[in-house]
Amino acid sequence: MKQGDVERLRQKLELQRHETRQFLRRLDEQAQSLDAEATQDSVISLSKESLFERSSQRRTVLRLIEAALKRMVDGSFGICVGCGEEIQDERLQALPWTQFCLRCQGQLEEKIGASLSTRTPIQATATSRRAG
Repeated sequence: MKQGDVERLRQKLELQRHETRQFLRRLDEQAQSLDAEATQDSVISLSKESLFERSSQRRTVLRLIEAALKRMVDGSFGICVGCGEEIQDERLQALPWTQFCLRCQGQLEEKIGASLSTRTPIQATATSRRAG
């Protein structure tokens, strides 16, 4: 991958990290507000569960973004952590935080039955667009 492409992806990741941190701060504020209204109300309990779930998803996104930024620093960005081969440029453009090439991602999904490294960030990005 060309250095200019890596730099554009770095900027994209840093923006996503910033947006994710802002979103997490808003969720924390909402949770604190719900705590202040603490009652046995089932609506508040459901709201707190929803906030916790969204916060958990966003924290996963943040960890993936920060890991990708670290790989950029140490020079391993774009290399699959599963097989050591280069990750396709198109995949990195779509999912710059990905750690796996398509083949290894497929094998991982077969083993665990879920797409952890792709589904969570996409869901979180969609949530960010609705919240923003």
